[in-house]
Amino acid sequence: MRYTFFMGISKNFLLSLCFASAAFSAIARPFLGADEVSDKENNSLSVSAGPENILDNKELLPVNDRILSLLSLVQQKSTTNTAKVEDVLLQLEDINSTFNAAEKYLIFFIHGLIEHYSNKDKQAIIWLEKTLVLRDKIPEKQLYLPEFSEVNLILAKSFSAQKDFKQAFDYKKQYIRNGYQYFDGTRAEKIKDLNKTYATDQKIKQNELLANQNKIKRLNIIAAENKKFAQQRNISILLITVIVFLILLFRQIKAKKKLRYLAKIDSLTNLYNRRTLFEKGAQAVGKATDAKKNLSVILLDIDFFKNINDNYGHDVGDEIIKIIAQLGSETMRSRDLFARLGGEEFVGVLPGVGCAEAKAIAERLREKVANKDLSEFNIKQNLTVSIGVACLEQVAPNFDDLLNAADIAMYSAKGNGRNQVCQFKDQTQDNND
Repeated sequence: MRYTFFMGISKNFLLSLCFASAAFSAIARPFLGADEVSDKENNSLSVSAGPENILDNKELLPVNDRILSLLSLVQQKSTTNTAKVEDVLLQLEDINSTFNAAEKYLIFFIHGLIEHYSNKDKQAIIWLEKTLVLRDKIPEKQLYLPEFSEVNLILAKSFSAQKDFKQAFDYKKQYIRNGYQYFDGTRAEKIKDLNKTYATDQKIKQNELLANQNKIKRLNIIAAENKKFAQQRNISILLITVIVFLILLFRQIKAKKKLRYLAKIDSLTNLYNRRTLFEKGAQAVGKATDAKKNLSVILLDIDFFKNINDNYGHDVGDEIIKIIAQLGSETMRSRDLFARLGGEEFVGVLPGVGCAEAKAIAERLREKVANKDLSEFNIKQNLTVSIGVACLEQVAPNFDDLLNAADIAMYSAKGNGRNQVCQFKDQTQDNND
């Protein structure tokens, strides 16, 4: 079984590499030309099969971890990182004399990136062209690595911004060539490692086969000496083993199903829990966005729930949570999602529902809660909830923003006196008002 599983992974991996190679050829063809792409594809095959790989010749020059971390910070384009970047650059300038060619290359690249992201493309080109004189001092395979090859891409963008399209084209073409070489070399290494793993697994299988053959021989000798007794014993053991195995297998399957269920469900209310809510909520937003349909979210919070716990105990508080879960499930439609966000907060996801209809559903739920008789728990006052409503058309098309908008609306309901439904108003609506 392990052998078959390994062979399946190997085949899928090789197929994935072939498709990836074909896709890269299609992307590179407009830049390199048909003849160059054909040569690249032929070279790709020879790299995979031959012993000399573009990534297997010279040793790479070491690069200071702080330089790589600084490069990553700059590539994030975050304004909050500006002070940190400048501070690290100053520290690195103090030890600039100790840098090798690869480290100086990346320092120039970082300066160029900073200028490029600041729309100072002339200054960016000056910094980036300083890397050109260092390339002869850096192993060729290191120049194909993404962090080094990206210099060509930024040069292409900078020259394009300066309307020098010929230079931009040449550097873009060089960037694609480097990417092709890096891909081929990486693929060859992975195939080589895969072949080694495959050979090792074959040897293990052969040893297991020999061991099993020796066991069979010993069992045959015992069977010849005590044929009748051995047959009865083996049959009994086989039956017991099969029965025990089936029992254990059934229990394991049942336990896994139970665990999967519990991982998705809130144990108190049997509603979807927070984790499942975010998963299914994101899926619902994606479907609504693709289909260009409405989607709304309601967020419910029980008013003065802490007082209920303090005055009547947590057992009664748990019963109140269950009641809200039941009323919410009854109010939702069959295709809606009603989940417990945490504590005394619940969320409803309403596909295909606009703001007005969602607010009406929320109002119906609020009335159900307010009319619920709680005399069995010796609670005389009415139970109330504050509900916020938000629609997909009001926010960016992602579930976090939609839920946050409903949360803002819910706190507006609490601020206005509780026991009411409030709809989120975005900036556009405020301006219109």
